[in-house]
Amino acid sequence: MIIGESMAQTKKEKLDQVLAKFMQVGQISAAGIVSTEGLLITSIMPPDMNERIVGALCSTIIASAQTASSQMGTGEVAEVNVKTEHGVLLLKPSGEKALFFALAQVEAQLGLITVEIEIRAKQVQEILEEV
Repeated sequence: MIIGESMAQTKKEKLDQVLAKFMQVGQISAAGIVSTEGLLITSIMPPDMNERIVGALCSTIIASAQTASSQMGTGEVAEVNVKTEHGVLLLKPSGEKALFFALAQVEAQLGLITVEIEIRAKQVQEILEEV
């Protein structure tokens, strides 16, 4: 890759690449990046999911976890996982302004997905903090 190409990429393009690489893990039904206010930044989701509603709900879940953690004096929220009968919703803060979310299938390898989310959430934070 030519250095100039990388610099010409928009933040949106860089974030889309992070998501595309994350989806290569497999066993992921949906993934995205949401602002802490609940506004969708980018996502890869099936057409039957309303990405705006999913983004807002993910933001609400993480905000509730942070409020609970603050009230209990347990520190900053590192991640939130919600296991359901049809999958696992994983939420990971990406700096102060965004969060990374993924919906993994029931049989998914959560260890691998958790490691991958950690890497990708850090990349998202770095991209969003670029000047």
